[in-house]
Amino acid sequence: MDRKSSMGSKSPGQIVKKRSKGVSQWSIAWRRFKKNKAALGGLFIIGVVVFMAAFDSLIAPFPPNDISGFYKGEARVPPSWDHLFGTDNLGRDVFSQVVYGAKAALYVGFGAAAIVMSIAILVGLVSGYYGGRIDNVLMRTTEIFLVMPFLLILLVFLRVIIVLAPSGVGGLSMVTLMIGAFSWSANARIIRGEVLRVKEYEYIEAERSLGASGRRILFRHLLPNVLHIIIVLTTLQIATAILVEAAVSFLGFGDPNTITWGQQLQNAQEAVKEAWWEGIFPGLFITLLVLGFSLLGNGLRDALDPRLRE
Repeated sequence: MDRKSSMGSKSPGQIVKKRSKGVSQWSIAWRRFKKNKAALGGLFIIGVVVFMAAFDSLIAPFPPNDISGFYKGEARVPPSWDHLFGTDNLGRDVFSQVVYGAKAALYVGFGAAAIVMSIAILVGLVSGYYGGRIDNVLMRTTEIFLVMPFLLILLVFLRVIIVLAPSGVGGLSMVTLMIGAFSWSANARIIRGEVLRVKEYEYIEAERSLGASGRRILFRHLLPNVLHIIIVLTTLQIATAILVEAAVSFLGFGDPNTITWGQQLQNAQEAVKEAWWEGIFPGLFITLLVLGFSLLGNGLRDALDPRLRE
């Protein structure tokens, strides 16, 4: 009886406000994301590749670089129940090699993206917010990196590393570091442009009037409002890094001690017609993984963009 009377004493507006109090912005974003079938498909693809990388020794039927098939006369045999993706010229199981190559692809993708976005976020936020001489110096530096022949520098640098260290120690990490060090400029310019737009909002001016520090405005107000752009750029950067590493390995500049999908494509180019399965399956997984990150990035952008929220 008392409970009913207490409920009746409250206005409808108070009841609605109380019910909606626990709904956060992340809950709204997750609800929007779940409705995007393409984004869920991209997340599923990435999840499959991550599962392959995490449990590669359990999934792959043969050890890494196992050439026992060569001595059994199973070199370059087409796909079968014994070898789902066939074997290469050395008798290695292509399916096993693809599974082991997933870890290298994710390592380069996430590692390079972490370096790229850390630099791009810092440069974009500081340059866009402070402007003036700071903006001029940072943007001129950004333009220098933007016009550099990145792929050529990467290949020359890796060639020097191969000459100095023929064993290829640290080759994959060097590729990751070089991609991260020279790929941030375009992302920094995009983030800067978004910051220039957001900093003109009235609440930013109000924060300045109240004496808020530049650091607080940068990371408490500007960063959350450009987060949807950062997430999309991050997913696209992961995909770009995977493609660059595959291209570098295909050209013979990758780490010879690490199994990569690009390395498999390089080995497969000698017999495209005779053993098509050597290159088609690594290339297919590169395509699927890049597509997965692209779909995921678009879905996250639609879910997190404050201009598209319900």
